[in-house]
Amino acid sequence: MTGQLTIDCSDPQRMVAFWAEALGYVPEPPPDGHATWRAYWVAAGVPEAELPAGAAGMPESIIDPGGHGPRVWFQEVPEPKVAKNRFRYTP
Repeated sequence: MTGQLTIDCSDPQRMVAFWAEALGYVPEPPPDGHATWRAYWVAAGVPEAELPAGAAGMPESIIDPGGHGPRVWFQEVPEPKVAKNRFRYTP
C-alpha cells in the first residue's frame, strides 16, 4: 500500500510513541545523510524561523516496517481540538 494518512494533533512525538506501539509501526528515520528530521528540513531550505522549537527534532511520522501500510504523519497544529477529529489520506 502507498499513501499517507495525516492526523492533526498538538503533540506529534506523543502520538508517534503511542501509535507506533499500537500498530506495530516504527518511527520514520530521517532521510539518508541527515542525523535528524530538523537537519533534513534545514538542508532542504526551510528557514529556521519556520521550524518551531522541538519541531522536526524527533520523528513526526511512523511507517510500516513491512512496507504494506500507509505512512502516518502527525501534523502539529496550534489550535486545540474543538470539533471532530480530522483525518486526511493522500494516495
